[in-house]
Amino acid sequence: MNNKILLLLILTINIYAECSSSYRFWANKLAHSKSLEQFFIDNYSCKKEFYKSLNSSQKIYFDTVLYPYRLTKKQYINRWLAIAYDDKSFFKKFKFFNNYFTTHKNNITTHQLHCFQKQRGFRDHVDIEIFYKELVQRGMLNDVSYLYPLIRWSYQNSGIDMRLSAKRVEAGEKAFGIKRGKIGNNNQFARYIALFDREYSKVARELSKKTTISKLDAYKLLVILTYLESRGNIFATSSTGAFGALQLTIHYYMMYGEPNNPFNPKSSIIKLANKFIYYNRIGKSLDASVIAYKSGSLTKCQDEVNSRDVDCRYYSDFKRYMYGMEGLSSHSEISKYLTGKSYISKELNSLKRYINPNGLKYYEPYQYAVLKDSIFKNRAINSLYMSGEVFKSLGKMKRSDIYYLQDRYGANRVGVVSDKKVCY
Repeated sequence: MNNKILLLLILTINIYAECSSSYRFWANKLAHSKSLEQFFIDNYSCKKEFYKSLNSSQKIYFDTVLYPYRLTKKQYINRWLAIAYDDKSFFKKFKFFNNYFTTHKNNITTHQLHCFQKQRGFRDHVDIEIFYKELVQRGMLNDVSYLYPLIRWSYQNSGIDMRLSAKRVEAGEKAFGIKRGKIGNNNQFARYIALFDREYSKVARELSKKTTISKLDAYKLLVILTYLESRGNIFATSSTGAFGALQLTIHYYMMYGEPNNPFNPKSSIIKLANKFIYYNRIGKSLDASVIAYKSGSLTKCQDEVNSRDVDCRYYSDFKRYMYGMEGLSSHSEISKYLTGKSYISKELNSLKRYINPNGLKYYEPYQYAVLKDSIFKNRAINSLYMSGEVFKSLGKMKRSDIYYLQDRYGANRVGVVSDKKVCY
């Protein structure tokens, strides 16, 4: 047989084998894949064929992540990587999200660098040029978890930079096939909330324990805010630099607690929940906390003035949806109320996919308890403000641990200060 014809025949057989229409063929491939996300990545060229062999839950996962489709191969793969990556891996892969620090890293003061090195256990101070050169050699310049204090200080020293925000948005659009300002539709949200129901349920339970809100109302709160922000478009972005289904900004993702992957629904709703806990602790009421979350004010829109203000319209929509759901007690009913349909099922809730293992406390910001009078005399240590003053503390702590101390011993005896203002 002619060699060219033989080669063509072999190629044809291989192509057919790789893009088989056999359900059994794809079921076997799925069974032997490291993960569902890896299967989708490895078989990009046959996505039309394998899609037909997926069960309904797997199809919902596929459709939810790839909405609104028309992606290049690179964008398709990047989306699955973003969904499957933990926070540390995400920022190392998609370095443009850390452009604030990489641009302004030399604005860190010598004092701040020495404070960081003391926090990290350096025996001697290391010169900034030597330090950064070593980070580059070790591949750690984008290890945002390790560099977290320096990232915050560079931001604090340099101020808001909209030009860098615009660059992140532009890079994000190219990397993930994002259409700026594109939100989901009701069908997309019904898929989204069904797919991530267990994450929303888990965070709602934790949120309920930290506030006076019931588990059901906490779930409704998180669902409604997500619906208002993006209609479940995981890869939504705005010209202001907000990313993900919760439409949080770099301030939330990188500097409000442990830096997190903006396209991971669980870490994003945790960031939202932690901010909500903070406002709820001050404002006490659900309504006050919602408007504070959106606008930063606990009193805005409360008197029903400024009804045309964008924050007040948001607040009004939230109240309307919350009131309309008053008698609803199941997650399926909530989905149907918002979208007209529900895909929530046991099969979807048990889908084998990456799930962020972290809880609310993991993403809480670190702070310092300022100890007054002689409280914890035997445990208190000397800490140093960035301004040079010494105060008594218990060292760096998660915020909820300080809340516990304040509730037990009184805020007049246990104060609190942001870690941004503390050297050690």
